[in-house]
Amino acid sequence: MTGDRQRRVRDLALMLCIGSFGVLTLVPFAFTLNNSFRANYELDHAFFGFPENLTGLARAAVAAISGSDAVFSVETDTGELVEATGWDAAGRYWHAATKGYRVSWGSLRPYMINTFIVCGATTLGVVTLGSISAYILSRYRFFGSRLVFYFIIGTMMFPAALTLVPSFVVVRNLGLLNTYWAMVLPYIAGGQVFATFVFKGFFDGLPEELFESARIDGAGHFRIYLDIVLPLSKPVLSVVAIMNILGTWNNFLWPFIVNTDGRYHVIASGLYVLATTTFAQNYSSLFAAYMTASIPLLVLFTYATRPFVRGVTSGAFKA
Repeated sequence: MTGDRQRRVRDLALMLCIGSFGVLTLVPFAFTLNNSFRANYELDHAFFGFPENLTGLARAAVAAISGSDAVFSVETDTGELVEATGWDAAGRYWHAATKGYRVSWGSLRPYMINTFIVCGATTLGVVTLGSISAYILSRYRFFGSRLVFYFIIGTMMFPAALTLVPSFVVVRNLGLLNTYWAMVLPYIAGGQVFATFVFKGFFDGLPEELFESARIDGAGHFRIYLDIVLPLSKPVLSVVAIMNILGTWNNFLWPFIVNTDGRYHVIASGLYVLATTTFAQNYSSLFAAYMTASIPLLVLFTYATRPFVRGVTSGAFKA
């Protein structure tokens, strides 16, 4: 009994420790979300206060539900005070609270579209080329195949900063500056190392009997890859895709260097540009832009956590 009690105490202490770190991790997110609904004067007077418009929204909703005729003064987009009651007041409070999101979306929308284009093209290229390369290196033996694989893995030791200037020179000489290709092609090339490593580790674990049966049935290289390898590799495909989406979405330096034209900025570089302009004078709009930029990643985390864990535990990172 003593051992069971000690184990429960240890498990409880571990859960409290992990929970504490989890809460600390969410503090910046909660701070940004809260301030995205607040006006500048609220931040100047109380940096950690609750949004007044949301407080008014709650009071107006309670009054509407209870049938009260209480009158509320709500500030419009032009700064005028308008008196309203019931659900009309609640709607006006909500409109005032979400003003930062409407303003930020107008500036953030083209950056979001660019990011989706770059992430989609990059992920498709990395998954396709990485899986084909890994399939060849894993299932076929030729002179120097192991040396080629070791060379690919060895490039993982090169710091990203070391290749920054040569990559920029290559992109500039190809005339790709201020285009989507300036981001997509280097991202695809850089993502091949990790993708090849992960795919090959998984392909090496596939039984040879599957491929022998396919060859007996007359399947060629492409048919084996398309009908056998890819369907079995869905968990690993999700791992590589998620890692590339996260890396592409959060990359700031490279898009900022190769794109001086604002039409091709992505989320990371676009947020920096917004933060250095008069847009940043409205704090709620700036915080709302940060929150809006994080929504796709939150959705990705919600729906991709299970396939990601399944891919990791299925042998994706087997040496």
